Amino acid sequence: MTADGNGDRRERYATALYKTLGFSAERHPWATLAPARREIWYLRADAAIAVADEEIAEAVRASG
Repeated sequence: MTADGNGDRRERYATALYKTLGFSAERHPWATLAPARREIWYLRADAAIAVADEEIAEAVRASG
């Protein structure tokens, strides 16, 4: 995890996105995924975080 907590945030987003697979995610728990497969979910998490950060910044600008 990074000092600013982004590593933890990335992990939370990645695991949350992975869990959307439902039964497949239950059959293949996150902890057992190969690093290459996890990297795909980390990339998806990065994209989701970027969108969330843009939305947060927009909301802050609109309220200020």
